[in-house]
Amino acid sequence: MVIATMVETTEAEAAPGLHLLPAKEAFTLPHAEKSTGRIQLIEHAKGSKVDFGALVYGIDLNNFTDADFEFISDALHKHKLLVFKEQPGMLRPQQQYRLTSSFDPDEKTGGFAHGKDPFLVHHNGLDIYGIPKRPAIPEQPQVHILGRGPLGDDHYGFPPGFEIQGVDHHEFHLPPHISEEDREAGASRFYQWHFDGSLYNIPPPRVGCLLAVQTPKGPNVTVQWDDGTGTQMSIPPGSTAMVAGSRALALLDDTTRKIVMHSRIEYAPHAFVWMSTAHSTRLGHLIETEGLEVPLDKLPAWSDDKVCIYPMVWTNPKTGEKSLQVHGQGAFKLYLKDSPDGPETIVTDLKEVRAFMHKLMRPALEPENIYAHHHHEKDVILWYNRALWHSITEFPKSYGSRVMHQCNVAASDHPQ
Repeated sequence: MVIATMVETTEAEAAPGLHLLPAKEAFTLPHAEKSTGRIQLIEHAKGSKVDFGALVYGIDLNNFTDADFEFISDALHKHKLLVFKEQPGMLRPQQQYRLTSSFDPDEKTGGFAHGKDPFLVHHNGLDIYGIPKRPAIPEQPQVHILGRGPLGDDHYGFPPGFEIQGVDHHEFHLPPHISEEDREAGASRFYQWHFDGSLYNIPPPRVGCLLAVQTPKGPNVTVQWDDGTGTQMSIPPGSTAMVAGSRALALLDDTTRKIVMHSRIEYAPHAFVWMSTAHSTRLGHLIETEGLEVPLDKLPAWSDDKVCIYPMVWTNPKTGEKSLQVHGQGAFKLYLKDSPDGPETIVTDLKEVRAFMHKLMRPALEPENIYAHHHHEKDVILWYNRALWHSITEFPKSYGSRVMHQCNVAASDHPQ
């Protein structure tokens, strides 16, 4: 069994010895007059307030056409999450990248959403890049492997038995942590509520894509909020949890909603390095204010012109729907105003910044608003990254491996 031993940096851009991805190659999708796709809305549990998600049948993603892509794009912007069922074979990394990058034809670099990957390991004449918890597939380095557990033999050139090191709330969340005994009995947490993106310099992807290669097998786990409310939720093991930013916006009181419609968030430079020495809240939506963040003058070199300042509310370009799209853990400074031409209040105290972010995020983080997607092997999920928040969830090691292929590509534009 091979376990990579390189120390994780939490943002690849900070590491030395970086490789460059080749520029994005132009490609033309096979032509068809009409898509073969069919849509079926996801049936959510009784009492659920989740209003997004659809199943897609009839499209083989290893052979999708230009008509299929138009069908997929329209469906994704409408439903925000698509689950592709009945795939005849595992989605090839090249096709996963082709699908994901087709949403942004103006993006020319073909770069991974978190920047360049550091060198990880050399095997059989192949250089493998990435970090132990997110190695890149050599033949298509925009596609990364996530999860926990050993890969099968001959997995796209990886050494036999190469083991993916899963994320663990023990390494990131504020103590006390869930005990090993309770975790094996099915106690779980949301690891980090976020949209995909580096939050510094690189525009966040328009879409995210996950292929389920291996999935854990066992009874449901119980996600614990561990925030003093006693809230918990039963979900399938290894689920990806999702919340709609539109729902989060609708749940705000009128005064707060008026503010977020005209306000912006400044994210910390090299946000994931900045937060890497701090503790997350146990719910995974904020950083605890303990003064443990990496000081700005100790971060990798950064400049003001690359700091990301995003609106709190993002607009779906096809439907016009508004979504509260925020990353609570990376928030560094707030620019608040309640009208387009009104006075602006700048909030720089991190405790106040996080109190406001909690006010925005916590109402949506209730079981009735959360969809926990149960991955099935060979299924592919595609989500609109500029309208949904998501989080991985933990599961007992005895349930087996979770191996996912993820692709998200830096966008050609920042949210406006």
